[in-house]
Amino acid sequence: MVATMSKNALRYPESAIAGGMFGTARVRGAIASAAARLDSAEQPVLGTEIAAMVGDPRAVHRQLGRMGGGKMNKSEAAYAAHLEALRHIGQVLWFRFEGIKLRLADNTFYTPDFAVIVASGALELHEFKGFMEEDANVKIKAAASQYPFVIRLVRKAKGGAFDIREV
Repeated sequence: MVATMSKNALRYPESAIAGGMFGTARVRGAIASAAARLDSAEQPVLGTEIAAMVGDPRAVHRQLGRMGGGKMNKSEAAYAAHLEALRHIGQVLWFRFEGIKLRLADNTFYTPDFAVIVASGALELHEFKGFMEEDANVKIKAAASQYPFVIRLVRKAKGGAFDIREV
């Protein structure tokens, strides 16, 4: 006797059936397996070629000059507290961390650390730098030449004060 298939029989490749599971059950099993691997404290084992490209997966890499969008480091937080104190005595009317983004060229932008409106009503851009990278220096100078804002470079001085200079 020859087995025949009806016209409406569904045919699935072997890859669609895994471990006796099919369709949604197979997908749920794969998701549960991946979630269990992610919850594991073990570091994934990388092949030597991939490890050479990626580097040490346990290493913590910082973004160039930033902790990540919208997050202040300790020095910037101290400067924000300084600006808040100046706001209370009337020397600063308003300030915001990373409140303005300036376009310098195609695909090139500069986001100053603080946008500050001083008592005179002028908008100033304050850039806090502990260490100045070359690209940051170029962007600050380009912004100063292209836009009509006063740009000030802020650095931590000895004794907890701030050294503020116009660019």
